[in-house]
Amino acid sequence: MQIVQTSGQIHAGHDHGILGKWIETLTENLPVSEQVHEFITHFITDSLNIFLLLFVVMTAVYFLSSYINMDKLHHRLAHLNSVPGYLLAAAAGILSPFCSCSILPVLIGLISVGVPVSVCLCYLTASSLINLTAIVSVFAVAGVNFGIAYLVGAVVVLLILSVLLASFKLENGVKHYECEHHHDHAHEPKTLGGRLKHALLDTLNMVKKCWLFILFGVALSSAIMSFFSLDAITQIVNSNEMLSSLIVSIVGIPIHSDMFTIAPVLQLLLKISPAVALSFALSSMVVSIPSAILLTRALRVKTVVIYCVAAAGVTILVGLLSCLLF
Repeated sequence: MQIVQTSGQIHAGHDHGILGKWIETLTENLPVSEQVHEFITHFITDSLNIFLLLFVVMTAVYFLSSYINMDKLHHRLAHLNSVPGYLLAAAAGILSPFCSCSILPVLIGLISVGVPVSVCLCYLTASSLINLTAIVSVFAVAGVNFGIAYLVGAVVVLLILSVLLASFKLENGVKHYECEHHHDHAHEPKTLGGRLKHALLDTLNMVKKCWLFILFGVALSSAIMSFFSLDAITQIVNSNEMLSSLIVSIVGIPIHSDMFTIAPVLQLLLKISPAVALSFALSSMVVSIPSAILLTRALRVKTVVIYCVAAAGVTILVGLLSCLLF
């Protein structure tokens, strides 16, 4: 990272490579201040990079997922409980569809055949934190070292939360729910070309749902890098790292996001503090207000509150502990 001095303000510069230099050349004659020019360059370059990365990664993940028979995993999970059930629930969550609307009907189906609510919530947590998309994306977006740290932190959150949920009596918290949507694996294409086409369509559908959030994140991170002193922010965060970790965790928990929608902010936080970035990533992925509202259609409000509070508390704790390890 290079620091550029402009008009008495220190700004963080990116080495955007050939693409960044080309865009900077195209925009250098715009009648705007140097800070605004820097913002435009960051915004365009980062947007193109993230959307390209998103398209490649998501297509690959959806393509590989088409070879996984989730129905067999769900059938097997329906006949297990206790420790084997939790382990299989975590495995099923990792391999689950990316979309929450696909997970919820499956979740209710498992509850209806007698799978403990706590096991089902373990499945939900794993599908939120460490699904295939999240795992591949965090390595692609943030690099190997942070990817490993995120994976370890997510597994720790899942383990502690599962133990907590198992100690609660949640079986009376189930509501009647009629599935409105279920992914029919029988109609998925079986040919190589069909699988690839299906993966591309799923990727385009996902991009349609999150493109605005991604652009908002890029604009926010670009504005911070262009109009504020990243060096000063880094000093403030590093001098109050645990407080900063707590703040970003509280901010991250309510928002509905995935690894790509938080990628711009995550990349910025990585430059400031890996521990704070980890806290933000975990809290943003584990639970959100929209997912909690959706969950109330299946479980009683009290049960949903217990789950959300426990998930938020454990995630914040792991985030704070990461400050001592980084």
